[in-house]
Amino acid sequence: MKVSAIICEYNPLHNGHVYHIEETRRNGATHIVCILSSNFVQRGDVSLLSKFDRARLAIQAGADLVIELPTPFSCAAAEVYASGAVSILNRLGIVDELSFGSSTGNIEDIALLTEASLSTTRIYGDRIRERMKQGESYPAAVWEIVRQRYGNQVAGKMHDPNNLLAIEYVKAMQRQKVQFKAFTIPRKCVMHDSPLTEEHYASASYIRKSVMEGELRYVHYMPRYAARYLSDRIGEGRVATFRQLERVALYRMRTITEQELLTVPDMTEQLAGRFYAARNANSLEELLSQVKTRCYTMSRIRRIVMCALIGLRKEALLLEPPYARVLAFSDRGRELMGIAQKKTSIPINTSLAKLRDEDRACEVFVKMEERASHVYGLAQGTISSAEEDFRARIIKEDRA
Repeated sequence: MKVSAIICEYNPLHNGHVYHIEETRRNGATHIVCILSSNFVQRGDVSLLSKFDRARLAIQAGADLVIELPTPFSCAAAEVYASGAVSILNRLGIVDELSFGSSTGNIEDIALLTEASLSTTRIYGDRIRERMKQGESYPAAVWEIVRQRYGNQVAGKMHDPNNLLAIEYVKAMQRQKVQFKAFTIPRKCVMHDSPLTEEHYASASYIRKSVMEGELRYVHYMPRYAARYLSDRIGEGRVATFRQLERVALYRMRTITEQELLTVPDMTEQLAGRFYAARNANSLEELLSQVKTRCYTMSRIRRIVMCALIGLRKEALLLEPPYARVLAFSDRGRELMGIAQKKTSIPINTSLAKLRDEDRACEVFVKMEERASHVYGLAQGTISSAEEDFRARIIKEDRA
């Protein structure tokens, strides 16, 4: 038995994701476990399809067991996102490798980039902070110092968005001293967030844009069963968009106090001042543009708005995910759960209600997930509530 893990959003599932799963199988995986983002994703947005829909499609694509990454980690900066996912995998006690995509497709390259990033931040912290005072964002400041130390080729690979998460995964694995290995495949054809397509591959952002514009271009770049499922969900009003949260988000940002702002993850005093000054904006676009500067990425600003709306606080990120909540599984996934029950150091269950009763930490995280699900229900065309999170009966999903 060889258990491989994939950390993913599948927002939505497309042909590149299926290629990754298939290549992981070709590398010897007998079982595949996915750590899937909750209804809120790393760029500070809502997922187009719910976590249950995406988990079901992941099983159809070839995954065996899908476990939710709790919202405080899925709607977080890359380092926190990677740390939370790796923590769950490490404590499950069943994983042999972590499989991820990268531009190079070479694990030695990723190891070099990881060392360049770690040594630069460790040795040159003062220079990074000085560049940030001059108006550069943290990623830009680190990248420039890496360029000066290692040259344009290494810096270019580090700046490649397809390598950024790969680097963070390896960092998290080193920090947590995991027993499983890293494996990478070259990202198939299309760059992360690319507006271009190649053959039958497109980025998830291209597909989301197609859906938002009411076009059917997306069907060419998704497995047939996933495209059909997405089309059905669109017709039912069960897709979610950040735009549909505009009024409730504006209300939250107009009424939040400066003191409350400072408790939100990723917030600084300077950034809180900018948010407070922009609180009377009449649209989300206006609010975001008033807060944005060279120092802060748009993803960070969007995440702050989303975290404030959900009610997430900084202290949540000081903890590790306290449980493994199963969203979907296949026959092989059922086998994995049986093995994990004997080896895991955290509770694993399909029921959020049962996980809530495990201990105080689990209760705190379940309450955060409940609030997040209430907010997500407002982002859908057909409004729903967090009841789905507690009513959902997770059953084995058949292959497509």
